[in-house]
Amino acid sequence: MFKRSLIGVAIVSLLAVSAHAGHIRVKPPCWWPPTYDWMEVCEIPVMMDVGMYIEILCQQELVIKLKQVAFATYEGCTDIHIKSNFYAELGCTIETTGKVPGVYTCAIDDPMVPPTFCEAVAVRKVCVKAEDVSIVHVVPGCDVHVADVTITVKPGC
Repeated sequence: MFKRSLIGVAIVSLLAVSAHAGHIRVKPPCWWPPTYDWMEVCEIPVMMDVGMYIEILCQQELVIKLKQVAFATYEGCTDIHIKSNFYAELGCTIETTGKVPGVYTCAIDDPMVPPTFCEAVAVRKVCVKAEDVSIVHVVPGCDVHVADVTITVKPGC
């Protein structure tokens, strides 16, 4: 009998210690409802790092068609539509294919792009100028691929 009582006291004391160690803090009222309902115990904030985002819309449709404006000088432009979540500064570089020799340059009309939230877009004009063009040894054709413009971007002020 004494042995059973001793085991009973030991079990009760272990339960009391383990219940105290695993104490769950419940928001007031400090009682659990008689039904198995969900109760709010704590709230944890969720954080994330938001990076810079920029997109040039409809890139597949962009083409700059050069037209002759003077002897051995050609020019052409296209509009690009930009979405961005930061102030960006645009730049451009041009690389010729070598099919039509000349001096090729590119420019962007307003290189600073403000953040465009919602459905707004920024529109910028990208222009190419080809000077000292020599078409004497080039086979005639329509839509001859003469150069590629690469748009570059960096965070602006």
